[in-house]
Amino acid sequence: MSYIFNFGIPGLIQALDQRMRTRLDELGAEKRYRDKEHIQTRGDRTRGFSIIKKGSVCFGKTDTEGRFIVTAQLEAGQCYGEFTLFAGLPRTHDGYAVGDTVISHISKAKFDRLLSQEPQLAAPIISSLTMRLHNLLEWTDDLRRYPLRYRLGKNMLQMLKDGGGDFIEITQSELADLMGVSRVAVAQTLAEYRKLGFVASRYGGIEILNREGFKAWLEEFMQIDPIAPALAMFENGDKDESSPF
Repeated sequence: MSYIFNFGIPGLIQALDQRMRTRLDELGAEKRYRDKEHIQTRGDRTRGFSIIKKGSVCFGKTDTEGRFIVTAQLEAGQCYGEFTLFAGLPRTHDGYAVGDTVISHISKAKFDRLLSQEPQLAAPIISSLTMRLHNLLEWTDDLRRYPLRYRLGKNMLQMLKDGGGDFIEITQSELADLMGVSRVAVAQTLAEYRKLGFVASRYGGIEILNREGFKAWLEEFMQIDPIAPALAMFENGDKDESSPF
């Protein structure tokens, strides 16, 4: 599994200047994980802030039948653990390394001290959390409003946007888990896409053959106008457009 499914949210670290990155590095305790190694457990009450330095982390939940359903996969530069810091919530998802992964873990005590010393760090964190909330609300609305043929295609195009190229390295079972539907439903939808000339099944994944045509076809399903952000992620309208904030 090499696809990235992060709801299109850019990594927080890219919005920080080098001084702030260095401060975070100094406070964090780096830990290395092998591919598929367990990182965190749903219900764990360890509070802290984690930065993915290398590799990626797959987050999901395991049901009573032992089935692990993926919620998101975050890559290097992404952070997690904010809910434990600001809301006192336990870990809500199980997490596993994808490939050789390095994570810098910062304890709540150290993070709280940093935030009191560097209050400007709060702004990009709030922006990131707000964008995640926005995209999750959009996902929820799509789930209630649109058929699978729209939702699956939309998210496949999002994976292309995140990873570049026209090939998504993902299995039908992984797509089914991501969408919360059966493998049969995904197979039927992909067959429809193939018939229309939008995709082709390749060894190890799916190739998008006509990205613009696929996008235009999906837009025919839309019942409400999309809302585009007024500013780029982490951008402050009161500052120069070349500034990362």
